[in-house]
Amino acid sequence: MDPITSGVTILQVVQTIAQASALLYGYIASVRNAPSSCQRLLDQWNSIRGVLATVMDIEDDRSLPDNLRHALSLLITKDGPVAKLDAELKNLLPNDLASGKMSKITRLTWPFKEKEAGVIADRLKHYYVDITTILAIDSWNTIKEIDQGVRKVDQRVQGLEKDSSAQKAREKAEEREKFLLWMNPVYCTDKHEASRRQRNPESGRWIFHNDEYVIWNKSDSAFLWLNGQPGHGKTILASSVIDEIQGRGEAEPQTLAYFYCNFRDDRTTIAAAVLRSLVIQLLRESKDDWITKIRESGPQEEADLVSLRKLWKQKSNGESYPTDLDFLQKLLVEVSTIVHPPVLVIDALDECKDYPELVGHLVKLLEYARLRLFVTGRSEQAIQDAFRGLPTVSLKDSAGQMKADIYAHITEQLKTQKQLSRLTDALKKTILEKLLEKAEGMFRWVQCQLDVIIKCKTPGSIRKALDDLPAGLYETYDRIIHSIEDRGQDDGRIAQRCLLFLAGTFTPLTLDQLNEAMMIEVGESNLNLDLGVIDPMDTVVACGSLVIYDEKTGVVALSHYSVKEYLISCHPRNILKSISDMHARICELLITYVLCDFVDDICEKGRRPAIDESGSDSDDEPVQDQDHPLLSYAIRGWKHLGHVSDEDPDVMNALSRLHSEFLRNTKKHRVLATQREDFWPSGDGARWLPGSVTLPSLFIPLVHGKSWMVEFVLKQQPHLLEVDIAPGWGSPLIYTISENPDYLSILLKLGVDLNKLSSINPNLYNQDFIRNGFHAPISWAAAIGSEVAMDVLLSQREVILPDDILHMALMVWNPSHGIIHKFRQRGADVNFTIDGSNTPLHTLLSRHCYTFQDRSQLLPTVQALIDPSCNLSLQNRTARTVLHIALDGRLGDVITYLLEQNAGLSATATLLPDMWSWATNKTWFPQVQAAALAADQPWTRIKGKVVDATTESQRVEFSVAVTADRDNANPICAIVVSAIVDGEVINSSFIGADLSYSNQSLPKEIQDSPKDDSPRLEFFISWRDGQRVGSRLFDYHQGDKVTGMLRQMFEDKELAGTSLFLQMRRGPYSSQILGHGVECILDIYRGPLD
Repeated sequence: MDPITSGVTILQVVQTIAQASALLYGYIASVRNAPSSCQRLLDQWNSIRGVLATVMDIEDDRSLPDNLRHALSLLITKDGPVAKLDAELKNLLPNDLASGKMSKITRLTWPFKEKEAGVIADRLKHYYVDITTILAIDSWNTIKEIDQGVRKVDQRVQGLEKDSSAQKAREKAEEREKFLLWMNPVYCTDKHEASRRQRNPESGRWIFHNDEYVIWNKSDSAFLWLNGQPGHGKTILASSVIDEIQGRGEAEPQTLAYFYCNFRDDRTTIAAAVLRSLVIQLLRESKDDWITKIRESGPQEEADLVSLRKLWKQKSNGESYPTDLDFLQKLLVEVSTIVHPPVLVIDALDECKDYPELVGHLVKLLEYARLRLFVTGRSEQAIQDAFRGLPTVSLKDSAGQMKADIYAHITEQLKTQKQLSRLTDALKKTILEKLLEKAEGMFRWVQCQLDVIIKCKTPGSIRKALDDLPAGLYETYDRIIHSIEDRGQDDGRIAQRCLLFLAGTFTPLTLDQLNEAMMIEVGESNLNLDLGVIDPMDTVVACGSLVIYDEKTGVVALSHYSVKEYLISCHPRNILKSISDMHARICELLITYVLCDFVDDICEKGRRPAIDESGSDSDDEPVQDQDHPLLSYAIRGWKHLGHVSDEDPDVMNALSRLHSEFLRNTKKHRVLATQREDFWPSGDGARWLPGSVTLPSLFIPLVHGKSWMVEFVLKQQPHLLEVDIAPGWGSPLIYTISENPDYLSILLKLGVDLNKLSSINPNLYNQDFIRNGFHAPISWAAAIGSEVAMDVLLSQREVILPDDILHMALMVWNPSHGIIHKFRQRGADVNFTIDGSNTPLHTLLSRHCYTFQDRSQLLPTVQALIDPSCNLSLQNRTARTVLHIALDGRLGDVITYLLEQNAGLSATATLLPDMWSWATNKTWFPQVQAAALAADQPWTRIKGKVVDATTESQRVEFSVAVTADRDNANPICAIVVSAIVDGEVINSSFIGADLSYSNQSLPKEIQDSPKDDSPRLEFFISWRDGQRVGSRLFDYHQGDKVTGMLRQMFEDKELAGTSLFLQMRRGPYSSQILGHGVECILDIYRGPLD
């Protein structure tokens, strides 16, 4: 970055803002009752000016880290936020101000209307967010003093770094921004701006005087549904409502969040994205320090912001952003309490793919949250049913107002459109009257007719068109298609390919991308340049009123949702056969495209084409290919496969070609597969394949396609049933159990082996708590909690239950007692232990007493795991019985039940006299005390002596000479190492430790000399919240090292001077443990080795 060049650019913007702020401040001071939007503008200017002044201060600091210097360079790029802000200011401010001639603003010269100024303030706010998002310094402004909007910011970066409060504020701001970005926001600012541009300033005002709207607007908690038929202008009215709310400023503090469901952008048609984005907007506007609250440690579960805290944990655990609608609804309710009165506006509910689920959750939202909700959408049956009895404004009942708006729209077009403005007044009047007569409230229909009239060359052709107006939108679209066909072969071919892609696309496509799509010929290895248009705008012209083009973004899109509905409907003139066929044809074309030779040339140069302009799916640096803009979309062509519901041999032929080329030509891997073999992002970030796949022929249909595709491939290649689809992913059956249980019937029909073990890397399935290794299909279904798969597999007699099946079934977050019963009925062993001592009941309570989401289901699951043969006094590796674990987890109902079943305790329960002081008043506590007294006592209990201690570690000696008993025939069968903390552990913690055996009577050089066979055990000691005792049991069930140490302790007849040494080390989750003071105890047991 060139600091001089960048400094001048930023300096110019800062000077312009300072000059405007000075004039504006003078205006506020001199004019009585100055508009409230003045102060909003001043605040936004000062905020931006402050952060830019900070940039000027730090940009020439040579000690800046590379990442911050890179961030500064992003600010001043040609399309960066500073350049855009400069252009915005030039457009907004009066010319006299820019030239220096204006020295004072009076009420007469105030250049903005109140509402317009409010909208401008909000736009400026977006620039502030853009700049601070790049630099993550938005909280630095909290330490700046702005005196009358013109004081020079003289804070320096060095001073900020020395100021601990400023550093904390910056870190908090960074954490806050990372959290919001992790939630995967979808912004609708561009859609709103586009809707505003389409709106006539004089139209839509009637909604604000509607009785239902007035009531809604005056309430703190209310709902209003604006409904109407296609093309009636619901989106334009929604944009009016948004602007009206934004224009109120600080006079009526409220927090606006809005969302446009937009069929042109697949990201905006998902209910979870709607709710999640509303949450993010409210959080951005909140003045509450919510980020600090949700990061606080301690017992916060009963406090406020419970859902936000849970979300913070999900992010901290590396989980994905939330998609569950129930959770997002609760989150929205919660966030609505930490902002000024919230107002939510959602447009075009019917364009959301899962709108039946969305509207149901919106109704629930109204029951639990105090907010105002304004929604628009068609009168679809599911929407009508959900909103029945709720306040509604129907455009059908507002015909007079709609006619007035259409009148204003036509009048404006007749004045401003160049071709229309030249017409005689008489012809203009005829156009106005004829269109008003047949419009029936449809803005879209009116605009289509105006588009036709504009193309007419003579007044006679205009009158002819007016005498033969189509009835409704579909007849209008019929005529447009007919006119395209009449114009000749080129327009027909261009329009058909263009409309195919625009109707089926999942993301907005540019003019250049569509032009390249014209050149694809199925089966060819090169693009046919002769099929591309000479002038890219010819693509738009060929499609007529069916598409729109945005010069600013270069994006071409269908002009209205009704156009997409028309194209995919069963209509006589329809150019698309069906939705399935549409996606099949696009998929076939995109596969052809990615197999073209030019892709090899790109990959040979070491370039990795990016998926889109904003993201990367790998650890190297993907790049956009300017010569082949469609490549970034074709990489995601797999998304179309999932919509090909009808059998299509051409699609399967295309997939076969892709499979062959993938095996033959490794260059293509840079396009088709992710770079990292152990990583495969989900959603839009994914490519066709993960990097580890070697046989894509089954993987692609299984992961991306439909069931008929899977059956097609397996019938042709039955051996693939027994082959892992990719390293770590397991067999087709394992993947089907995880992701597509509906495919199980196909695999069963084809004779899949139901007991074949598969090597699985659970991380590939986002199953972090399952061990890597070989798993049987029924074990995998149990571990991931797929009840559908388990029921299907248990219905097959040939399925063999592994010994550890109950343990696997208890790996899920909410184990099902019903599934446990089913496994028990098939003979599952409730006493089978893993790691030598953990029974299924230990696994359940150890794993879930703190995390079981539905506590009411924990006791039934415990009951399902107990029968008369259970040994309820058995200790696990932490030297705790199941009763001990339940007491630590404060599970009153489980404790009562276990005591009824005569569950016991171990000697570990006697290490502290007040171990469960919380339960002393419980009626069952005397039974707990009796169980502790009845516990097997150790043969010897030794208190450790600290021989070395630092802030990082502690070394403790246990002298075992006192255990010498040459006449005792019972061997040492177990030892328990316990660490007692002086004070309850607040958060779950663990420390690393090792236990070594040494005879101190030997010469020191012999003691210190390393021996491969010298006993040394490495392990962890852990504590849960509220615990003081952490223990570790070692017995003969735990492998050769443990057995060797126990045997040597028993067989060593020269115990004088012999000790066990415990070395404890501080780790990332144990900083508090060693600092609290730790007392260590060693319990030694003798007895039979059974």
